[in-house]
Amino acid sequence: MQFPDPAATRPLKILLVSPQGKLDDDSNQKPLFHMALGVLTSLTPPQHQIELVDEHFHDKVNYDGDYDMIGITSRTIEATRAYEIADEFRKRGKTVVLGGLHISFNPDEAASHANCIVVGEADNLWTTLLDDVANNRLKERYDSKDFPPVKSITPLDYARIAKASKRTKVDGTKSIPIYVTRGCPFNCSFCVTPNFTGKQYRVQDPESLKHQIEEAKKYFFKANGKNSKPWFMLTDENLGINKNKLWASLDLLKECDITFSVFLSINFLEDPTTVKKLVEAGCNFVLAGLESIKQSTLEAYNKGHVNSAEKYSKIIDDCRKAGLNIQGNFLFNPAIDTFEDIDELVQFVKKNHIFMPIFQIITPYPGTQMYLEYKENGLITIEDWEKYNALHLVIKSDRYEPLLFQYKVLKSYVNVYTWREILLRTVHNPRKLINLVTSIAFKTHLSAQLKTFERDHKMNPAMLSGVKPLLNG
Repeated sequence: MQFPDPAATRPLKILLVSPQGKLDDDSNQKPLFHMALGVLTSLTPPQHQIELVDEHFHDKVNYDGDYDMIGITSRTIEATRAYEIADEFRKRGKTVVLGGLHISFNPDEAASHANCIVVGEADNLWTTLLDDVANNRLKERYDSKDFPPVKSITPLDYARIAKASKRTKVDGTKSIPIYVTRGCPFNCSFCVTPNFTGKQYRVQDPESLKHQIEEAKKYFFKANGKNSKPWFMLTDENLGINKNKLWASLDLLKECDITFSVFLSINFLEDPTTVKKLVEAGCNFVLAGLESIKQSTLEAYNKGHVNSAEKYSKIIDDCRKAGLNIQGNFLFNPAIDTFEDIDELVQFVKKNHIFMPIFQIITPYPGTQMYLEYKENGLITIEDWEKYNALHLVIKSDRYEPLLFQYKVLKSYVNVYTWREILLRTVHNPRKLINLVTSIAFKTHLSAQLKTFERDHKMNPAMLSGVKPLLNG
């Protein structure tokens, strides 16, 4: 395949959009820009003019802008909104390109909303696509499999991203995204990574990473005290595929004089040396997929042989004493979790003062092995993508009436964000400011969501009293 000279392409005016689904989370725990759009901005040859619009920050889309091309990325929850934006631009005769996770796994569905669909990572096809736009030969589909495999990490051009976006500088309570690694060699059924980013594990060049961090500080960070540091959200699919690689990454981050948050397997946190390295490197919290405290449920997720509620409590307490917050992500499945199980989990979260707990209802996302299996077995009942926010029940439920199960989870979620629980977590956990700020944002968003749910479905707490499973599981 012959590739064009990117510098020879005529200049284009490009709009890149990150849409927000109508039921998407509006919490404080969101990075300053969408990483996919940051990568595309960094890859775009300098003669092109770029504008970034992110609806998660309530940026307005200018449908009358004089753009040569509009690129829109989309997760599943954002797909409906992405199509709405695309359709509005197409009515005005504009060239629209759709890509991202959801579009990559539903290209035929998306095709009627765009001039062009991008399937998979765009790193190695982007400049070709831009050249085709400039020369009026844009194809209907570009598939990453038709281009050389992506074997490296695109360095982010924070100066250009800052110029293109509508974000201003932030203090250490809002996060700046960055990659240290990309890809994951594992094949979890609930994860899209194996089918999108792939199993090729890539690591940033150390000097390049340090340079990117310094540039990010320069263009996006505003100190709120002489000892304050920027907060970076590591958007890696899996920073720690083994202890040695994890330690090497942490040693590198320690040199960068930042704070950061990261997703990590809870099992890495059993090792005191790893916890010490995380704290010394500047980690303010680790998001860990705890899933459940019920042993049979953990076994259903193939985690029962390594995890238990008692083990979780010890790890959380040991990490807290070392100066590290553990943010627990918990999953509810009506096929295996009863209302009593949910109540026990709420008590566990409160007793352990878990930092910014996340509650989710099991959701098979397109692109995962889980989705294919549920679809094959006729277990998916809803494909309204707006409802794929992990707080709607989109799969078959024989044990509970779906709306009641959703109500129970949402009500319980709000219950762990009362003012009392926020205060206790702030007192007991390290990094008190970020704990308080983010918890208040969670409380505000969840309380509004609960109020809307009760109004729309005419529900009240009395309806949850004495509810028993319809069938014994």
